[in-house]
Parts: sequence; structure tokens; C-alpha cells
Amino acid sequence: MSDPHDEPEVPDTLPEALIQRIDSLELPELKAVLSYVERRIDALRVPIEEEIEATAAGEVLQIENYGVYALVRKHPPNPDGPGVNTDIVSLYHVHREPQPDGTESLHWAYLGDVHNSEQIRCDSCGAHLDKNASVCPHCGNKHISQSETEE
Repeated sequence: MSDPHDEPEVPDTLPEALIQRIDSLELPELKAVLSYVERRIDALRVPIEEEIEATAAGEVLQIENYGVYALVRKHPPNPDGPGVNTDIVSLYHVHREPQPDGTESLHWAYLGDVHNSEQIRCDSCGAHLDKNASVCPHCGNKHISQSETEE
């Protein structure tokens, strides 16, 4: 097991002058640099909605972006031929997943099929939920409002 106070391994791809400057920073400055780098990466990324639209099998109906993940409603591909199965609306939790080679890919987690068009809305975060939900999976709120929406 490594000592948590060991110096980190220096990447070969960073200039020595940058490494020296980073090494001279105190903890609050390092946290500010980390925050800036994370925002810079987010600004350079293709928006998750565009990635979802480009890679989804089937027809995307709705994307709810929550920053670190998105909820996606879509018609799945038709198993009997070309096109989509419009009789089914499936719900997916999608997030970016880092790969060992340093790249990222979308990770799709199937949550189930939506069998009705009635939804409820979370009073706290405003997310749309299945009508049978009693707790919002986004924020944990137990207070929800009935409303009808069309899929």
C-alpha cells in the first residue's frame, strides 16, 4: 500500500515549467486549479445530449440533463426489422464513464419501460417521475404533484 503523502507520479505529457508551478501552490490554490480544470474540461466536451442523440439505438423522445447524468426516454429498435418499436417507451440512466485509456464513453443503464403517460412532478427539483413513484430518485423528496403529460 502506498503512503498518502508520497509525491504523485508526474505525467510525461506536461511541461516541466507547469509541473514546477503546480508544485509551488498551496492547498487552496490547488483546489482552485482543480475546479478550473474541471470546468474547462466540461466546456470542451461535446454536450451529453448530443452524444446521446448520436449513439442511441432507437428513437430518443426526451433527455433530462442533471449534469452528472441524464434520464433518457426512447423507443427501442424494432427487434423484427428496421425502425423503432413505438409501442414501448424505455427509460435509461446515462452517464459518462472513464475508460482505462483515458477516454470516456456513455454508460446506459436500463431502468424499465414506461407503461403510462401520467407522470408526477417533484415539488423540490421539478423532475418528471412515473405516476407510481413515492420518492424522487433525483433529490429524495417525498412531496410530489400529480400532472398529466403526453409521451
